[in-house]
Amino acid sequence: MELVYFFMLLLKHSIADIGIQRHLGWMGKQNYKSKKAQLHYVSHGIGTFLILIPSGLVPAVLASLVDWIAHWHIDYAKSKANNHFELSQSNIAYWWLLTLDQLLHYLTYLVIVVLFVYHTP
Repeated sequence: MELVYFFMLLLKHSIADIGIQRHLGWMGKQNYKSKKAQLHYVSHGIGTFLILIPSGLVPAVLASLVDWIAHWHIDYAKSKANNHFELSQSNIAYWWLLTLDQLLHYLTYLVIVVLFVYHTP
């Protein structure tokens, strides 16, 4: 069952990070308190909540908070690094930073499954 939750979180990530995010336009993720970026981060939290609700209300709420906060800080750090090093899509470092960003999101989902699904009765 844990693999199903993990897969569903990966699907949610793809929808929120690729499908929905492009409609939000420039979000100013390098600004820690960007309201537009928060729409993106919260969409991840809401998706996680909806996926984990079968595991219980408390685990779903906690997992959604973990996802929202983790997504916020991972994306903020990536945006700060992109700006600091003036990276563009033509720079190989941009793509490695994007790879690291995505790996950290996947690790977040693994942690969520271990903490909030695997240990849930």
